Amino acid sequence: MEIGIDCVDISRFNQNISSKKNILRRIFTENEIQYCEKKEKTPQHYSARFAGKEAIVKAFSCYDIRISLNKIEILNNKQGIPFANILENRLSNFDVKISLSHSRETAVAVAIIFKKNHK
Repeated sequence: MEIGIDCVDISRFNQNISSKKNILRRIFTENEIQYCEKKEKTPQHYSARFAGKEAIVKAFSCYDIRISLNKIEILNNKQGIPFANILENRLSNFDVKISLSHSRETAVAVAIIFKKNHK
Protein backbone atom coordinates (compact mmCIF):
# COMPACT_ATOMS: atom_id res chain seq x y z
CA MET A 1 0.00 0.00 0.00
CA GLU A 2 1.22 3.53 -0.79
CA ILE A 3 -0.12 7.00 -0.10
CA GLY A 4 0.07 10.33 -1.91
CA ILE A 5 -1.11 13.81 -0.97
CA ASP A 6 -1.33 17.09 -2.86
CA CYS A 7 -2.46 20.65 -2.21
CA VAL A 8 -3.43 23.19 -4.91
CA ASP A 9 -4.07 26.93 -4.80
CA ILE A 10 -7.49 27.39 -6.38
CA SER A 11 -6.31 30.63 -7.99
CA ARG A 12 -4.44 28.41 -10.52
CA PHE A 13 -7.87 27.42 -11.88
CA ASN A 14 -9.51 30.84 -12.04
CA GLN A 15 -12.80 31.46 -13.83
CA ASN A 16 -11.02 31.92 -17.17
CA ILE A 17 -9.90 28.29 -17.19
CA SER A 18 -13.19 27.27 -18.82
CA SER A 19 -12.14 29.12 -21.97
CA LYS A 20 -8.87 27.15 -22.20
CA LYS A 21 -10.28 23.87 -23.48
CA ASN A 22 -6.96 22.62 -24.93
CA ILE A 23 -5.26 22.86 -21.54
CA LEU A 24 -8.21 21.23 -19.80
CA ARG A 25 -8.26 18.28 -22.22
CA ARG A 26 -4.58 17.55 -21.53
CA ILE A 27 -5.35 17.18 -17.82
CA PHE A 28 -9.00 16.16 -17.50
CA THR A 29 -11.31 13.67 -19.20
CA GLU A 30 -14.47 14.83 -20.92
CA ASN A 31 -16.53 13.44 -18.00
CA GLU A 32 -14.52 15.50 -15.52
CA ILE A 33 -14.84 18.66 -17.61
CA GLN A 34 -18.61 18.22 -17.88
CA TYR A 35 -18.88 17.68 -14.12
CA CYS A 36 -16.78 20.74 -13.20
CA GLU A 37 -18.44 23.04 -15.74
CA LYS A 38 -21.88 22.29 -14.24
CA LYS A 39 -20.75 23.48 -10.81
CA GLU A 40 -21.21 27.03 -9.56
CA LYS A 41 -17.67 27.11 -8.13
CA THR A 42 -15.93 25.56 -11.13
CA PRO A 43 -12.34 26.42 -10.07
CA GLN A 44 -12.72 24.56 -6.74
CA HIS A 45 -13.86 21.42 -8.51
CA TYR A 46 -11.07 21.50 -11.10
CA SER A 47 -8.54 22.18 -8.34
CA ALA A 48 -9.73 19.30 -6.17
CA ARG A 49 -9.58 16.88 -9.11
CA PHE A 50 -6.14 18.14 -10.09
CA ALA A 51 -4.92 17.64 -6.51
CA GLY A 52 -6.43 14.14 -6.59
CA LYS A 53 -4.63 13.26 -9.80
CA GLU A 54 -1.33 14.56 -8.40
CA ALA A 55 -1.83 12.57 -5.20
CA ILE A 56 -2.43 9.41 -7.26
CA VAL A 57 0.67 10.08 -9.38
CA LYS A 58 2.73 10.45 -6.19
CA ALA A 59 1.36 7.21 -4.74
CA PHE A 60 2.12 5.28 -7.95
CA SER A 61 5.63 6.76 -8.02
CA CYS A 62 6.38 4.78 -4.84
CA TYR A 63 6.04 1.69 -7.07
CA ASP A 64 8.23 3.36 -9.73
CA ILE A 65 5.16 3.65 -11.97
CA ARG A 66 4.58 6.76 -14.08
CA ILE A 67 1.06 7.68 -15.16
CA SER A 68 -0.23 10.68 -17.11
CA LEU A 69 -2.81 12.94 -15.49
CA ASN A 70 -5.27 12.38 -18.35
CA LYS A 71 -5.15 8.61 -17.64
CA ILE A 72 -6.69 9.26 -14.23
CA GLU A 73 -10.38 10.11 -14.05
CA ILE A 74 -11.95 11.35 -10.81
CA LEU A 75 -15.73 11.24 -10.69
CA ASN A 76 -18.40 11.10 -7.97
CA ASN A 77 -20.79 8.25 -7.22
CA LYS A 78 -24.53 8.78 -6.69
CA GLN A 79 -23.91 9.73 -3.07
CA GLY A 80 -21.38 12.40 -4.12
CA ILE A 81 -18.34 10.44 -2.93
CA PRO A 82 -15.31 10.80 -5.24
CA PHE A 83 -13.70 7.77 -6.83
CA ALA A 84 -10.87 7.32 -9.29
CA ASN A 85 -10.84 5.39 -12.56
CA ILE A 86 -7.39 4.48 -13.80
CA LEU A 87 -7.61 4.43 -17.59
CA GLU A 88 -4.56 2.22 -18.19
CA ASN A 89 -5.04 -1.53 -18.40
CA ARG A 90 -1.52 -2.19 -17.13
CA LEU A 91 -2.61 -0.80 -13.75
CA SER A 92 -5.79 -2.85 -13.39
CA ASN A 93 -4.21 -4.83 -10.54
CA PHE A 94 -4.35 -1.75 -8.27
CA ASP A 95 -7.20 -0.31 -6.21
CA VAL A 96 -7.25 3.44 -5.65
CA LYS A 97 -9.01 5.25 -2.83
CA ILE A 98 -9.27 9.03 -2.96
CA SER A 99 -10.44 11.81 -0.66
CA LEU A 100 -10.89 15.41 -1.87
CA SER A 101 -11.59 18.63 0.00
CA HIS A 102 -11.41 22.35 -0.63
CA SER A 103 -11.84 25.72 1.01
CA ARG A 104 -12.24 29.01 -0.83
CA GLU A 105 -8.51 29.20 -1.51
CA THR A 106 -7.06 25.70 -1.37
CA ALA A 107 -7.89 22.19 -2.58
CA VAL A 108 -6.34 19.09 -1.05
CA ALA A 109 -6.44 15.39 -1.86
CA VAL A 110 -5.17 12.16 -0.39
CA ALA A 111 -4.83 8.95 -2.40
CA ILE A 112 -4.13 5.44 -1.20
CA ILE A 113 -3.28 2.73 -3.69
CA PHE A 114 -2.74 -0.94 -3.10
CA LYS A 115 -2.26 -4.05 -5.16
CA LYS A 116 -5.34 -6.21 -5.45
CA ASN A 117 -5.16 -9.69 -3.98
CA HIS A 118 -5.13 -12.34 -6.67
CA LYS A 119 -6.31 -15.78 -5.57
